[in-house]
Amino acid sequence: MEVTLRTHHTAIDGTLRAYAEKKLARLDRLLPRAGSVTVEVAYEETRSAAHRYTVQVTLHAGSSVLRAEERAGDPKVALDVAVDALSRQARRHKQRLYGRHRTHEAKDVAEALANPPGEGESEDEEETEYLLGKVVRVKHFEVKPMSEEEALAQMDLIGHDFFLFLDAATNEYALIYKRKDGDYGLLSPRRV
Repeated sequence: MEVTLRTHHTAIDGTLRAYAEKKLARLDRLLPRAGSVTVEVAYEETRSAAHRYTVQVTLHAGSSVLRAEERAGDPKVALDVAVDALSRQARRHKQRLYGRHRTHEAKDVAEALANPPGEGESEDEEETEYLLGKVVRVKHFEVKPMSEEEALAQMDLIGHDFFLFLDAATNEYALIYKRKDGDYGLLSPRRV
């Protein structure tokens, strides 16, 4: 497993690199196809000293991407918590891949995706005041064509409520999201 360490607004000594490699080595047992791991350590002058270091760990295992981000007063503590979160994600991912009920889950996901995203919802006729904000973070990522089931699995792995992907069937971008009722919706734009 190749570990890349990046820092933002801080200098890190060699002990953190060795500590990170030791901690991340245990993920090899859970994900034997683990390729590259990027550990980003950022220092931010916050009011609370317990949240000054942010550690974000991104692991590429085959076509899957696992990610965890944690804050702490010490980068080693934040790394420990992030690696624990990645371990839980890796176990869930492995269980999903090798689980006995995989065919039943695929059928449930397909049924959930068959329902249109706006069905059963009523429009609110009240006018809403929109507040303009600013973009505070931009993320770039590589996109590979995948099926809706693979996108749903990736969304669950990274722990988000939505996932943007390139649909292999249509070769267009699509967005899968978790609805309030626990089902999933799919947004697939069409060009006019």
